[in-house]
Amino acid sequence: MKALRLGAGLLVVLALGCEGTLGDEGDAGWSADAGPPDAGPSDSGISDGGAPDGGHPDAGAPNDAGSPWTPPSDVFFVGNSFTFGGNVPGLVRDLAIYAGFPEPNVEYRAIGGQSLEGHRADTAPEGAPARVAEGWDVVVLQELSTRPTDRIGPAERFKEDATWFYDLAKSASPECEVVLYETWARRAGHSLYDSTFESPAQMQAELRFHYRDAAEHYIPMFATAARATDVRVAPAGDAWELQLAGGEPPRLHASDDYHASAAGAYLNALVIYSTLYHRRADGLIPLGVDEATASELQASADAVTGAEGYGAVLGTPRAIAAGSVVRVDVGPLWVDGWTPLDQLRGTVGPIATSEGLETSVIATAWGFSGVQEGGLADNTLGLPGDVSRDSLWVGTFDGHAAALGMEARVVVRGLEEGPYRIELFASRSGTDGGRGRLTRYRIGGVIRDLDVADNTSRTAVFEPVAPDERGEVVIRIAVSPEGGARFAYLGALRLTRLD
Repeated sequence: MKALRLGAGLLVVLALGCEGTLGDEGDAGWSADAGPPDAGPSDSGISDGGAPDGGHPDAGAPNDAGSPWTPPSDVFFVGNSFTFGGNVPGLVRDLAIYAGFPEPNVEYRAIGGQSLEGHRADTAPEGAPARVAEGWDVVVLQELSTRPTDRIGPAERFKEDATWFYDLAKSASPECEVVLYETWARRAGHSLYDSTFESPAQMQAELRFHYRDAAEHYIPMFATAARATDVRVAPAGDAWELQLAGGEPPRLHASDDYHASAAGAYLNALVIYSTLYHRRADGLIPLGVDEATASELQASADAVTGAEGYGAVLGTPRAIAAGSVVRVDVGPLWVDGWTPLDQLRGTVGPIATSEGLETSVIATAWGFSGVQEGGLADNTLGLPGDVSRDSLWVGTFDGHAAALGMEARVVVRGLEEGPYRIELFASRSGTDGGRGRLTRYRIGGVIRDLDVADNTSRTAVFEPVAPDERGEVVIRIAVSPEGGARFAYLGALRLTRLD
């Protein structure tokens, strides 16, 4: 059984200014990200193997030509501050990584106040036309936020420009899918409602109509590409409308009442992720929001996209016989018979049992700070020395108090219903100057603290553990508040199927 190794890469950022519209003043607090966001260390990506069962992560989401759907490898966004504000492309990439998909190369051309017409006229080598012409799996188009409306518009020009970009994308890559990123209405009380729109509902209705009309009628009718039906709408604005119907908080708009807050950007990313990956947003990692807010926004995203299924696991999880063990070496060293999870964020799998039997289990690391090989090789647990001495860690040299706000995760996916035993181990030599290395693991509401300093014999055991409705078990790793540790560790994971 070969392992699927999904690594962390780079998001290229090309963005300036903010999204200015008729009657709106620019917000001086909105500026471009001057360089690539922190994506963690680079990795070579998939080294070998494939998705569980040897197929695509979603054989049930074919394109309109009848071919199996394949997760996108390269995604390009065209837009303005509604794209780069909150780094929506980067959030989409991070959601895909956490869900267990191969990390996509995600880039964008986003200029403040720019329309698709303005992008279309950009002849610079770094301009949207030149970049789209490079060829992509997916091109995401976001129009100026008042143009696809009747009262400001011109909506017809939006559709003409979207069709032009559609043909350009398809000429460069015939299998490219074009996604129209539907924007959202201004917040109630915004100046546009004094003289232009009667209400946010009216503005959103016009946006919704013209984005859908572009995808369902205009582009299929006027595109010159051989196939003009693989264009879809990512209904972010609809998700805003649904979420806001329940009131605030969370506040989705920024202080200017038209850009997105962190919560709004996260909601946009959830909708686009589900549109691109044909998967529900439920259970994804919170990014820039707390967990309760994330759960609420995920529900709104799922309600408007109608996506089904979770993460990168294909179909029904494979059965694992009682007593069978799945073993993962968490750390940089590779050991025969153990699947190596050696990335700070990324996925391995499907993971065979210790007997060599195939499973649908994959494991995703998220949020670790570094790797280490300073544990003790000798142990009384029967672990190979290199399994015992290496680990991933989360924490900070800034001290215990700062480390308390940090958390890493390992998500084990592709588990069928039933009880499991999960055993966690880590070792690190020394006591970090007397601070200790007390690590806290949490699965659901159950907590186990493990002192990993000079550890050769202790493990944290969770039993029985039941996967959630997504077939997942989420293991959280952090420093324990009971000690003074700056760092927390995970070095090995053994999952055993019980009766």
